[in-house]
Amino acid sequence: MAIAVLAGLNALSARTGADSRVVVAERTIPAGSTVSASDLSLAAVPSSVVAEGALTDLAQAIGHITVVEVPARQVVTGTLLLGDEGGVGPGLVGLPVSFGTSGAVSLLQVGSRIDILGPDPTGSAYGVVAANVRVAALPSVDDAGVLANSTSRLVVLEVSSAQAAAIAASMSVSSLSFAVH
Repeated sequence: MAIAVLAGLNALSARTGADSRVVVAERTIPAGSTVSASDLSLAAVPSSVVAEGALTDLAQAIGHITVVEVPARQVVTGTLLLGDEGGVGPGLVGLPVSFGTSGAVSLLQVGSRIDILGPDPTGSAYGVVAANVRVAALPSVDDAGVLANSTSRLVVLEVSSAQAAAIAASMSVSSLSFAVH
């Protein structure tokens, strides 16, 4: 009987493969938070179940902003973070924006699609400045640093360079608003 149990354990072990060390969330990390060392740990996980893109070094995540809430004990992948590994698609940029309607920002979630509303650069008309842009991050006031102010919450938008220029020009004239898709 002992030989049968040992053979079964050996077969199971051969199927699961060696363990991989991956980065996991030590506790739930809210969307838009800057990841710190105390948020993370390394865990041994069977290689056969490791998610594609799983981070293997704490330094790959520390200092990045979470794009979505990362539940406790979840394996951290680059697509969960704003920065080098994900968050903003290829050829796009992350643009920090403060809206004049700060209370309405609470309606947004990372991943929300919105139209940016504002004046044209001359200030003579008001309309859609950039359509169907994605909210890439919602940093907390503490994470916003020098970009934060007491009346509006920072929103990081995923936009093209042309959209970023149009939004910046519009912001230079007046405050912006948004419409949710």
